[in-house]
Amino acid sequence: MGLMDKAREAAKQAADVGKRGLDEAKTTGERAMQKRRCTQLTTELGDVVFRQRNGEAGLDPEIDRLVAELRAAREELDAMSPDAQATMSEEHGSPL
Repeated sequence: MGLMDKAREAAKQAADVGKRGLDEAKTTGERAMQKRRCTQLTTELGDVVFRQRNGEAGLDPEIDRLVAELRAAREELDAMSPDAQATMSEEHGSPL
């Protein structure tokens, strides 16, 4: 194998490593965004329940919507990483 072949192979390997790193960073970023979405929905849900407990009526449909969105968001998070649900439950103390 000539010097040019070795250089070409080394460049290909470096490109592959770089692509893998970029893919991992993208996945990590997507998981972080999804976790933030779950946190946002949890906060909104807590606010609506608080309002309901303080006497505001007619909030059941909004609670149902937020619970459905939170479940869907957590399912997406689970699909991104098998251990993500355990992490979310640990961070937020919620078994949803």
